[in-house]
Amino acid sequence: MSKTGKDFAFQTIEGFDEHIDLSIPMYSHIWSLIHQLSTYFITDNTVVYDLGCSTGKGLYEVSKRSKGENVKYIGYDIADNLLEVEIPDIVKYKNDISDVSIKFPNASLILSIFTLQFIDPKHKMAILQKTYDGLNDGGAFILAEKVYLNDGKTQDIFTFSYYDFKQQSFTPEEILGKQTALRKIMKNNTADELEEMLKKVGFKRVQPFFQALNFVGWLCIK
Repeated sequence: MSKTGKDFAFQTIEGFDEHIDLSIPMYSHIWSLIHQLSTYFITDNTVVYDLGCSTGKGLYEVSKRSKGENVKYIGYDIADNLLEVEIPDIVKYKNDISDVSIKFPNASLILSIFTLQFIDPKHKMAILQKTYDGLNDGGAFILAEKVYLNDGKTQDIFTFSYYDFKQQSFTPEEILGKQTALRKIMKNNTADELEEMLKKVGFKRVQPFFQALNFVGWLCIK
């Protein structure tokens, strides 16, 4: 990745896990919460899916904490350099989760951690629907997204607070360059829009469990 960030792409990031930890406030903390929450839902003879698994590190940590027997851990991503990172005990596939042929059957837990925000809006509802459909009764979908706020003033405050956070690790040129590059690929929603979509596909329990500035996590139970 160039120092300006203008050539940003997931396929070119080096040291992805370290990079993302410096780019999202409390990223390690949200994964710590996900690891704890996951233990309530993983059951014997089921599958855990990670949609946009990147290197698979997060899914691996989930598998380490699971007490379920005969559980499969499957991750999907499209970035070759991330999928090539060797992680034990999980299977990673290069697939676009918006592909209609990709399903998530027999799931006790499905994760989507800062992935849906990069999906074309016309595919989001279909992905959420097959996520709900793939879950067993009592299973959970854990979703985390960067969201837009409904209030412009708060949006500005959070945006510039986020830039202040990033300046601890990146130069102003890198921050601006990356934000410019992300304009083409980020398709954010508001929290209200996402919660409405989740309920529309069938989730009755949709509970936020995390927020740091514009970054929000939900626990959704079938």
